[in-house]
Amino acid sequence: MAMHVIFPGPRTTIQDLGRTGYQNSGFGPGGFIDRAASARANALVGNSDDEAVIEFCLIGPVLQFDEEVNLAVCGGDFGIDVEGTVYSADKAVHVPAGAAARITTGSVGIYGSIAVAGGLAIPVVMGSRSTSLRCGFGGFEGRALMAGDIIALRHPEKGREDLSRRWVPARQPASLSESGAVRIRVIPGPQEDMFTGEGLRTFYESAYEISSHSDRMGFRLRGPAVEAKSGYDILSDGVVNGSVQISGAGEPIVMMADRQTTGGYAKIATVISVDIPVLAQLRPGQKVQFAKCAVQEAQRLIREADSAWKQHRRMLDEGIPEGLSETADGVRPGKDYAGNPAGDSMNTSNTSAGLSAGAQQREAIPVVLSQGLEVEIFRPLDEDRQRFGWKRRPCRLSEGGSRQHGWKRAASDSGGRQAGRKE
Repeated sequence: MAMHVIFPGPRTTIQDLGRTGYQNSGFGPGGFIDRAASARANALVGNSDDEAVIEFCLIGPVLQFDEEVNLAVCGGDFGIDVEGTVYSADKAVHVPAGAAARITTGSVGIYGSIAVAGGLAIPVVMGSRSTSLRCGFGGFEGRALMAGDIIALRHPEKGREDLSRRWVPARQPASLSESGAVRIRVIPGPQEDMFTGEGLRTFYESAYEISSHSDRMGFRLRGPAVEAKSGYDILSDGVVNGSVQISGAGEPIVMMADRQTTGGYAKIATVISVDIPVLAQLRPGQKVQFAKCAVQEAQRLIREADSAWKQHRRMLDEGIPEGLSETADGVRPGKDYAGNPAGDSMNTSNTSAGLSAGAQQREAIPVVLSQGLEVEIFRPLDEDRQRFGWKRRPCRLSEGGSRQHGWKRAASDSGGRQAGRKE
């Protein structure tokens, strides 16, 4: 089975986590520009987080497959148009054999990651399937995809699996500064002391606009010049993903996935890992404002995000329904990979398992009751009351702590143990 590229889109490439261990030889790691989006897309189709994806910039490709396949697109506000039916991002989409899948573009975000269930049959070069356009190797023949390219799938049988119940939490909106710019947190850079006090105030208090001269190598920012004590040049040293250099004109440049291995401009700061995906999805013309973050705080944030995401992957593998998550004593309302409540509909009480009214609750409630847990929801549907035997009783909602009338499905009615401990 193979994938046929009907229309590639501009600079559409194959990317994975990138190749490590070669920067001392001048080869940058490359890889996903938005690791969160790529991990989410892979999770939806049952791949490992580091599986190679098709990465595009703003305008996505049109792809056709010999046999049925499962796809997912994550990142910006994109969609998958299959024979006239458009599916939103962040969902697994089944594409019938011979059908064309066209990526649609929305108004938010710029980079998209398309995951194909079973993975692409791309050769591994120096430990990675990522494309290095500057070096001309990796990915598909070391270049961007072109119309007429044919790429085989490693495990085409994955296209026949039902992935409709796999889900990922909604990504949270970017945090905005008082000026309305997107807030990007940074830790102080190795050459911060090369800048004057006024220069540092300018850097942290000004809003900078994403330039149209931005790409996978780096995001150029336009705005007030950052004053240095005696120039911006240094003896070249290493740069990392998120390094913020200040150019000779005094403007910031943020190093991204395809960055060079070393640079000769002073580095005033480094974008923290959890905010790099936020920055990666900003379009030219959007504004950012930098906020100083302690190293310990940045480490705590990435540890929490990584732990939450690993928990979510376990939930997917075990088939736990959307809106719930595992805990030591059972199942609870879920959180996304950044530690935020999962979904706007999670208006629940503070029992061991809270569920929102709606279609998803009918799938989730039997799972919770099978655990012997007590369930409370606010204003259940008539259909739910009849099916699960809800009884009216006062209950304390989790938000605000005020007592209001609610509904309870007691554990004794379901034959389970009394596990709905109040907190």
